[in-house]
Order: sequence, then structure tokens, then C-alpha cells
Amino acid sequence: MQCDVLVLGAGPAGSALAQRLARDGFHTVLADKKAFPRDKPCGEFLSPECTPLLRELDLAEPLEALGPRLVRGMHLHGYGREARGRFRPVGAHAATAGQGFAVRRSRFDALLVDAAARAGATWLPRHEFTALDHDADGRVVGAQLRTPDGAVVRCAARWVVGADGVHSRVARALDVQRPTPWLDRFALVAHYRGVAAAPLAEAHLFPGGFFAATTVDEGLFSVNLIVPRTSLRQRDGADWDTFVAAYFDRAPAFAERLRSARRTTAWRGIGPLAHTTTRQTFAGAALVGDACGYDDPLTGAGIYFAPVGARGLGGALTAALHAPAATDLALAGYRAARRREIAPRLAASTLLQRALRHPWLVRRFLAACARWPALADLVVTLTGDAAHPRDLLRPSFWRAFHRAVPEPLS
Repeated sequence: MQCDVLVLGAGPAGSALAQRLARDGFHTVLADKKAFPRDKPCGEFLSPECTPLLRELDLAEPLEALGPRLVRGMHLHGYGREARGRFRPVGAHAATAGQGFAVRRSRFDALLVDAAARAGATWLPRHEFTALDHDADGRVVGAQLRTPDGAVVRCAARWVVGADGVHSRVARALDVQRPTPWLDRFALVAHYRGVAAAPLAEAHLFPGGFFAATTVDEGLFSVNLIVPRTSLRQRDGADWDTFVAAYFDRAPAFAERLRSARRTTAWRGIGPLAHTTTRQTFAGAALVGDACGYDDPLTGAGIYFAPVGARGLGGALTAALHAPAATDLALAGYRAARRREIAPRLAASTLLQRALRHPWLVRRFLAACARWPALADLVVTLTGDAAHPRDLLRPSFWRAFHRAVPEPLS
């Protein structure tokens, strides 16, 4: 096979990138080791800033047809305290900044893959990446894929993009993936039925971890348990329901929410949930989405990083393909966009994760948020991507934040 761009991984970042490149007229191949739709352990929450990015891809209306639940903010519980924070309609897209969406990843990802295929990308399900191909100068010139029948085929490409998620094989093949040992966590995810829907996503914090949950499409309740990977040693042969039930004692309000509910899907796990990469662009290759690095965000930033990264890399590759002599400048633009749009949000997420490791700090924070609801709104608005951390330096942001009226919870 030959193509202009080979995208390895068909999650939100890979599919959004493939759609953009195919729409621009480039022969794009999108490959993934899984067939779609497929289940994906995830918080299944799209932050408010995802809406304008989906509109750029003509996917806002198709997403609405899936029946996602609107999410107005976060209900925070922990250590005997609670607070509610709502997204305030501020920032560049104030008209949509007051709400996020919750939808199953199996349906959302399939929507993006179909859109990429309709745009003209060649879709190769169940094609597993095995190795990169290099020329004599070390430039990446393609990749080897294992087909569904076990054969290995080579795909020659002017560009190869690793969009294969938190455990990116492409990043490992490029020798740039590095773990974040202090944030070595593991997530278990399942759906429940019979939980009353709420307009806010939920986070139930306890020492060493938390539950995150939200109502998604068709009235299902998406439950995530995030704990240190070392806690898996405590399982000692018990089934996953028994393992999870031990943590319900640490989150009594959440246990009460699930008291009459019925689990409808098996527990699925993923981990570790933190790594970084030393580089994201190379001669003939690039990384996008979670393949660039992952920091276990609490309030839905993970999916936002996918389409915003795809937009930046899509523009860079389009420029590089049209004018190869300007490749270095185009890739520098992608790196600059990541530093401008993603790096500050990742830094804020890291700060949040470090704070969660200190129960006394969490207790004081929740008490302050309960006393001053505007503080809770500010934190949720920032961590939910409805505003950028750099906005805090602008007087105009504070005026807009003061004037903004949060969406009603009904």
C-alpha cells in the first residue's frame, strides 16, 4: 500500500485527523487493531470546548442524534463534604461553554471513524501496527501492519502518525515515551442501569483515588474507579465486583446512588494512566492525542485534547505535504500550538492530581467551594476546558466570569 498519510489508531484524535486530511484531498489510510464499534474504558465526558471542534468536522448534529446527556458541571464529594460547580459561559465560545456532553465511547468513536471514511479516508479495521519502516537516513517512510488473517503488509507513506492512545506502540517504537511514576494509576469502568439521571457529572474523592461518574446516552450510568495500580495487589483473586465494593465504603454517597442499580457491562480496565513523551514530531512521523502524553484528567479534558491536537497537526501536515521545503516550519507550528493550547491545561491537570494526594487540602478546598459557589464554578470551568488557564491573567475574563450566568440545572 501507498498513501500520503498513514494514521495509526482510530480514536478521536486519529479519526478527526484522518477526516481533516481526507477532506483536504490527501490519500489517507486510517488503521486500528480493533473493529468498530468497540468498547473503550473512558470517563465518556466531552468538555464544553469540544462542541466548536466537532462543528468544524460537521459532527455536532450527528452527535446530537446519538442522544448524549447534557452535563452542566461537576458535583464534588469527599471527606464528608460536597460542592457543586457549574460551567460558566465565558471564553471564546461563550454560547456553548455552559454545557458538555456525555456519550458512550463505543458510539462516539464509531461516529468519528464513519465520518473519516465518508470524507475519503481508507479505513482498515483489525490492522495491528507492528513496526515502523525507515529509509537510509532514518526518516520514517511507512509502517508494517498485521492483517486480520495474520499476514504482515507494508504501507509506504509520506507521513506516519501515531494516534494509538495511552499505550502508544508508535511512541515506544520512536523511543520517546516516558512514565510518570508518581501518578501510576489504574481505572476500572462499567455501565449501570437504574441510577437517577443528574445534570452534573460526579466525582467522589477518597484517600488514594476517586470515583468519577456521569449519565450517558440511553440513560446508562458510566462509572469509573481510579486507584493506584499498586492496589491491584489487594485483589488477591477476588472478582472485580468484590474489589470495587471495597471502595464503596470510602464513598458512601456514591454507594447510595448505586444501591438499586444493576451493572450491565463487564468491568474493563486500563492503566497505567500517566506518561509523557520527549518529542512529538520526527522526520516523517508525528504523534497526536493521548499518544503524546496522558495525565489522567478529572473533568473530561482527555477527549478535548484529541480534536484540538488533530486540528493543529492536520494544518501542519497539510502545509508540509503542499510545500515539503517548509516542513520544519509547519511542524514547529504544531509544536507551538500544543504548547499554547494543551500544555497549560496539562499543567493544571497535574496540579489538580497532586492536590488530590493531600486529604487535608481536598477537605479545605471542598469547604471553600461550598461556602463560595463562584470558586467551584471557576475551578470546574477551567478544568472542564470552558476557559483556558491563561485567561486568568486577563481582566476581561474576570468581568465576563462575574457577569456570566451558569446554565440552570433542571
